[in-house]
Amino acid sequence: MKRMNNDMAVSPIVATLVLIVVAVIGAVAVGTIMGTFSTSVSKNVNANQASSASQTELLIAGSTTVSPITEAAGALYTQLNPGVKITNQAIASGAGIQAVGNGVADIGETSDPANPRWTNQFPQLQPHLIGYGIIAIITNAADPANQSATYVSYADLQQTFAPSTTAKNGMPAYTGTYTTLSTSTVPVGRADSSGTASVFYKFLGATPDAVTGSYQQSTLAAPGGELVNGNMGVISTVGATHYAIGYADYGDAVNAASSANGATPSVIILPYTDGTGAATWTPASGGAPGWYMLNQSSSAYFNAGDWASTADITNMWNAFRGEVKEMNYYTVEQPQTDNGLYPQTSKHAQGVYNLSLIRPLTYWTNGAPNTAEQNFITFVQTNPQNAAGIGVFQATNNFGLPDVA
Repeated sequence: MKRMNNDMAVSPIVATLVLIVVAVIGAVAVGTIMGTFSTSVSKNVNANQASSASQTELLIAGSTTVSPITEAAGALYTQLNPGVKITNQAIASGAGIQAVGNGVADIGETSDPANPRWTNQFPQLQPHLIGYGIIAIITNAADPANQSATYVSYADLQQTFAPSTTAKNGMPAYTGTYTTLSTSTVPVGRADSSGTASVFYKFLGATPDAVTGSYQQSTLAAPGGELVNGNMGVISTVGATHYAIGYADYGDAVNAASSANGATPSVIILPYTDGTGAATWTPASGGAPGWYMLNQSSSAYFNAGDWASTADITNMWNAFRGEVKEMNYYTVEQPQTDNGLYPQTSKHAQGVYNLSLIRPLTYWTNGAPNTAEQNFITFVQTNPQNAAGIGVFQATNNFGLPDVA
């Protein structure tokens, strides 16, 4: 019994030692497992953080004219800089200013000259000129609005896009009497806060809105007039509406007016004349339909229907390029700027081309651009080339700074 008692007495000790050993071994094992798991999680977290740290996204928003340039340049930039993602949203110039001014977007896009009200609202905004664009007057290809002439007059454009039957904002009242357009003409304008619309209405002689400072009108007087969003909205509506007339970015309009790729054109780009000496595209001498860009200097003529080949489009772009260059710089030796956009030596700064359908294409940043923003802006300003060796501005029928320097 004693021995049994001794055995019984030893057993708890052994059992306790065994439990201690098991506990220690278990703790080490669990610690090892948890340590391994923790290390694995830590590695994954660190890898994700490193990936996130190396991935930069720039949100760019604004003008539907600038948007195709940003899209093309952004794709090229990401190829060269895989850690940078360029996200672009075409929401119109005014909305782009609000987005960047309120810190929602990194860069805003506009297609009209700087509006003092933008910088009054957001004093920290800084402009960065990237190039130039042109506005084209377009009409329906199947049933053009210019039924009685080979062009459209400045007076008829004023009346068609007048805001009401009462003279307003410097625009004449709509009376329904035209000299170059059909009485069935349907004007198509922009409903959004568009830089294209603002430049167009300034060209027609409107005065800026007292509240917004924009030249854009919010209503159309002519019967059946439509207001739509974006350049492509105007082009598609004009192309689908009998006797419609509208205004849109030249780069977008070229594609819809061209038969170079075998497509049937949906719109025609109209020549026009104003008789006031403003910068215009007018019929060639002798009354023949054609282009006479900025009648002060150009001698290149093109028929309104000259869109049958890529060569025609290239020739047209080259003719416009000379005019944009003349408008932009007298010389390239003096880089001083007027309001951050126009060189002081340019005709625009001197007021020669205040009435013009050539307009600046601009990026805006909320204060001084950071490194990522500046790198992309500088990249776009160089007019990078796509795989076919064509600059992104030429590819979208716009004009980069190297084109006009």
